[in-house]
Amino acid sequence: MSPRRTIWIPSLLVGIAIATALGTAAGVLLYDDQGLLREVRQVLSTDSDSGSLLGLLLGDSQGLLRAFGVLLGVSSASLVAGLWVGMVSQDDETVTSAARGWMGLLVALLLGAGYTALWEAMDGFGGTAAAQGAGLALTAALPAYFAGGVWAGLGSFAESLGIRVRRQVGVGGVVGVVIGCVLVDAFLAQPLLAVTVFLGATVLASAGARCQGWIFDRVPQRRLVFREPARPELRFEVWHTAVPEGAIRLLIESGRDLAVDPPPAGDWRRAVAGALRPDEPVLFIGAGSWFVPGEDREWRVYETDTEVAELAAKGFRWGDGALARAPVPEAPGHTVVAEWGALGDSLAHTLPLGELLAALHEAEVFRVWIRRRRGGHPDMLVEAGRNAGFDVSRYLGAVPAVVGPPRLAPRGDELWCFSQPSEPPGPLEGMEMAPVPDDVSEDGSVS
Repeated sequence: MSPRRTIWIPSLLVGIAIATALGTAAGVLLYDDQGLLREVRQVLSTDSDSGSLLGLLLGDSQGLLRAFGVLLGVSSASLVAGLWVGMVSQDDETVTSAARGWMGLLVALLLGAGYTALWEAMDGFGGTAAAQGAGLALTAALPAYFAGGVWAGLGSFAESLGIRVRRQVGVGGVVGVVIGCVLVDAFLAQPLLAVTVFLGATVLASAGARCQGWIFDRVPQRRLVFREPARPELRFEVWHTAVPEGAIRLLIESGRDLAVDPPPAGDWRRAVAGALRPDEPVLFIGAGSWFVPGEDREWRVYETDTEVAELAAKGFRWGDGALARAPVPEAPGHTVVAEWGALGDSLAHTLPLGELLAALHEAEVFRVWIRRRRGGHPDMLVEAGRNAGFDVSRYLGAVPAVVGPPRLAPRGDELWCFSQPSEPPGPLEGMEMAPVPDDVSEDGSVS
């Protein structure tokens, strides 16, 4: 079962637990151990008119409505406070906040169970105001506050999974409260001790905590974030998963992923990694082109954006000397992997594509891989590659959206390979070979 499809279960269990606990607290504090509630139910089950019920409530129970209003107001205020406090926490602290919320709810329900046990054993402590105030805090205010915190934590966690998942939390909570109210009504006239109900609510809350823990273990959680103070839109994130154990490292700018380790299924970087020769050194142009080429393989990264380079080196834990000073390797036999953004945005004015490919051919580079988005004018790439002395190959790939977390947008890749003559790359895993345009019509379209 998918963890994101079960997020409603903890919310449902919390709703049942808190509704039964608050209903029982009302029965204990307001109705003398549920005695008046049984009378009310008997009146409702008969054919008596509304005047009989009104007389019972107002005549036989002085201040009942006022006391009920106080109980309802305190419980509602505590619930809202718990929701507000729970929403304040940062999303990378979701697991810690959720654990505190569940622990607080379990302790509150156990305190309520202990207090109701003493209340029933000591005949309501004589109905003193201090006893009723303590009962209001222990059996209503505290459980409602921590239930609100748990719901807020569930909502914050579900928000990272998508708006539909967050709706599951709300629907599950409402349905749970309704079920809890039905259960309270069903057991009003039964010889059931209030302490038993509170202990049952504790068991339900414990089951909800275990269920959410199971979900947390199987959904990536953001644990580490590096930010660039001068560029708030640029950050580095690490998402950990406990079962199965793993991590996703992500370099993001303005909501767009620049670099991902490991790349998602179907990604062009996976395809290039599978085409590398054993022990072949690699030069990456642009941090977005980087992937783990292997433990023993020599590799370096050329990145003209200093802030991106520093953040990527810190997040991906590149060692000393990983950053290259030039986009052309000094030794022959390299494979060069480039992302079009680095070529077009950073090198276009200082080293045009044709000059770069010519310099790479002169440096006896084995292959040059360039990834870009589909469209545009591929004839420019073909002309530049062939003028530099390379054979040109073209591949197309599609990466579906990753719902996350972390979320990755869908992407259509166009991968170009410039190889030495008689050394074509052949088929690539996850990508399709596409024809290389040789002729361009007058309107600029590829024929």
